[in-house]
Amino acid sequence: MSEPILKATGITIGFPVTRGIILQREVARVQAVAGVDLTLHAGETLAVVGESGCGKTTLARGLVRLRDVDAGTIEFMGEDITRKRGRGLSAFRRQVTMIFQDPIASLDPRMRIGQSVQEPLDIHGIGTPGDRKRRVQEALERVGLNPEHYNRFPHAFSGGQRQRIGIARALVLEPRVIVCDEPVSALDVSVQAQIVNLLEDLQRDLGLSYIVIAHDLDVVRRLADRVQVMYLGRVVEEGGGEQVYTQARHPYTGALLSARPIADPKVARTRQRIVLQGDVPSPINPPSGCRFHPRCPVAQASCTTDDPRLVVGADGHGWACAYPLS
Repeated sequence: MSEPILKATGITIGFPVTRGIILQREVARVQAVAGVDLTLHAGETLAVVGESGCGKTTLARGLVRLRDVDAGTIEFMGEDITRKRGRGLSAFRRQVTMIFQDPIASLDPRMRIGQSVQEPLDIHGIGTPGDRKRRVQEALERVGLNPEHYNRFPHAFSGGQRQRIGIARALVLEPRVIVCDEPVSALDVSVQAQIVNLLEDLQRDLGLSYIVIAHDLDVVRRLADRVQVMYLGRVVEEGGGEQVYTQARHPYTGALLSARPIADPKVARTRQRIVLQGDVPSPINPPSGCRFHPRCPVAQASCTTDDPRLVVGADGHGWACAYPLS
């Protein structure tokens, strides 16, 4: 297989917990991402899934350098961009862009949509004013919007249309990689399908690579070539899309799959559910041993002290569990 277009090794990202009003001091640290490895190949879609609070969005923002990482490295096309600043970082951000989760909050209500989509071109100084407007209109048309809507404000559009505007803004720089942070979670089910179809069409036509952050396993099943499952800042299972869906080995992955809604009521009544007990532990003070053991239905005494690491086999499927599902 060719070298990955984007590679992250040992990514760790934390947030300080401070005390005091005037003279603040750090008393603890929230470990949002704790040593995550990730590879993305050209034309591939990698899905990162998990519950809210598991560190998915923090990881995504770290990968596009909207947050600095505390430890680890990020390589793009073989070049280490972890600590780049200035022109080096600007060049990277032309190649790796992001679609944000909330299509309303991601658009400035005071800016016309043409201005919002054109803003990346203005920042990077690409083309003449006429060229920029033409590229913006082409991007709007490519995502299924009328180019003549260039001068309208965001409030004039539906949620699905606003997300299309966000996709156009990510496309306008002609990137190689797009990180999609929960791209359909704020949309109605019927609109979700339209956006997923659009992302598939764009990938096929433009050769894009995607990292899709999601908690809806049915959505990423449509898109994903590979899936990584995160829990409390770590990847606990990784594999091909169908491997993870049909041969889940980590109990957490099994619980996520068993919680999916099923349209057939007969199947829904007879399926075996894996019910997790309690809440996700605090990332300020994660459990000793396996981080999942306080909620795990198959945990043994050794799980409180032994911390299993993710081991990926020759078939690309791996899990971090001493007592995997059969």
